[in-house]
Amino acid sequence: MKKQGKIITGVVSSAAAVGLVAWGIGFAGAANSNEWELPGDLVAGPAIAEANPSTGTEVKTDRFDNVQKKVGEKAGLIDEKTNKSYFTIEVTKTQLLSSCTSRVGNQQLAPTRSRFLVLDVKATLDASVSEQVGGSTKDLFMPLVAEAFSVTTSSGTPDRNVTSETAWGCFDDSVLLPPVLNPGQSVKGKVVLDVGAPKGKVAYDPEDNGGWSWPYGG
Repeated sequence: MKKQGKIITGVVSSAAAVGLVAWGIGFAGAANSNEWELPGDLVAGPAIAEANPSTGTEVKTDRFDNVQKKVGEKAGLIDEKTNKSYFTIEVTKTQLLSSCTSRVGNQQLAPTRSRFLVLDVKATLDASVSEQVGGSTKDLFMPLVAEAFSVTTSSGTPDRNVTSETAWGCFDDSVLLPPVLNPGQSVKGKVVLDVGAPKGKVAYDPEDNGGWSWPYGG
């Protein structure tokens, strides 16, 4: 899938250079490309803060380098010198459904796997983020499409195959998240995944090298 601009996600050693720490993942600009990819020297994995700068609590990660969060707990990228947040994301609710109302025609759609996993998400990207990562504000974004998420089952198996035609067709556009988050925006809405496991963790990890995860399914 191609997108215009630069994805802002996943950082390693450059976290110190730009002065940001993550109570989730790190922070960097991607290569000058239309693809969602990082420069070669940034693919080793994210830099992760040892403690949440807002609460002082220990930051815990799983074996996939995802910082573990509770539903309703905010994650983000913060300037370690000023404590200013540049990006935040929060899963406020998770719900498993056996069907959904289609965005066109008011029909009932069924998942191709076991259940629809519906996430209520809030996200913000600060207008001044380009000052930290470089480049033009109009070229920077964070993806919020279903492909930016993955799930991990209770057995610990990762699964990035969480999209389907019926999941894409769920709900009216007015209640869905926009596909991308641009600088200066604060958004909220639903993301619909098609999952096989009734219980596990859902991760926001666009680059598949470490992000944040929240439990779902009780």
